[in-house]
Amino acid sequence: MRAWSGLAGAATLAILVGCASRVSGDAASAGGSDQAGLVATGREVAVRECASCHAIDQEMISPRPGAPPMRTLVSRYDPEMLANDLIEGVRVGHDEMPFFDFNIAAADSLIAYLKSIDRDRLE
Repeated sequence: MRAWSGLAGAATLAILVGCASRVSGDAASAGGSDQAGLVATGREVAVRECASCHAIDQEMISPRPGAPPMRTLVSRYDPEMLANDLIEGVRVGHDEMPFFDFNIAAADSLIAYLKSIDRDRLE
């Protein structure tokens, strides 16, 4: 691999870093997906898909006995693996868990929400 040297190399690297930052910044802000937006959307997903069985905030008791509160999930499961499992349609947890059709945005939003209510992260 050819090393970048001198002023031309530094300028090229600065342009690439600036472009990458702009693209990732645009991607993060597109569709209202900033962190607060992700968390709010994730809460909507949790209410719609999870609240019938799981406690979805920091205080609730799960309506279904034995269903772990959502506030403990990212302490129990790797968040990236959980997101991938939801996207791939892998049954997460137990055999009675329903299958969900999560897209990447829904999974990322739900994970952002789970991280925001994770009791271990808040203490």
